[in-house]
Amino acid sequence: MSDNQVDLIHSFQAFIRAAEQGATIPTVDENDLKVLHELAVDRAKRYCGKDGVISIELTARACSPTANVPAVWLRHTQLRSIFREGRLAEWQRGTMLDQTVFRVAATLPMQGTKLDHDVFIQNLRAATSTSAINH
Repeated sequence: MSDNQVDLIHSFQAFIRAAEQGATIPTVDENDLKVLHELAVDRAKRYCGKDGVISIELTARACSPTANVPAVWLRHTQLRSIFREGRLAEWQRGTMLDQTVFRVAATLPMQGTKLDHDVFIQNLRAATSTSAINH
């Protein structure tokens, strides 16, 4: 294992420990979430029964060079959970999601390891109606 991989794992573990204690999860780039979603969908199609699980290393490679990988991973796992529940249907085209979904998932204030799914949907509806008014 390379030093970079060891550093990534250590920083990831420290981040998750802090999140489990209720730390604020920083915002991330919405495009990193989009790339991870597309990657998860692709992996779910290729590897039956794997549900699009993505390793830390693969997450790091898929994200932009300046990404806070643990924050992107944590926000993505919460988004993936909402997606699997079928609660994103009105923002979904096949397996693709509207950009607004990624924007809300990237920026919604988040404390700890869990994102309130109902609050996420409320914010998504508000963001969708705001963007519809602006167009």
